Amino acid sequence: MDTINISLPSQLKAQAEALIDQGHYASFSDIVRNALRLIIRTNYYDDLAQEAVEDYRQGKTKALRTKKDIDAFVRQAMA
Repeated sequence: MDTINISLPSQLKAQAEALIDQGHYASFSDIVRNALRLIIRTNYYDDLAQEAVEDYRQGKTKALRTKKDIDAFVRQAMA
């Protein structure tokens, strides 16, 4: 495992320490690892959403407005 040093505003450090004291996290490293995982996951879904917007703008999407539309789409996808 790698080690890094970071600089934080005092208030942010105090808030992190409060989370540790309250038992939400085992250590400061645990908080940072969890935060990084959340950021990476969020960025992944943001990228997917942006790709969907671009597909829509380029006319590559189809609206499924009714149950019949959805059923037909699912049947086609499973074929």
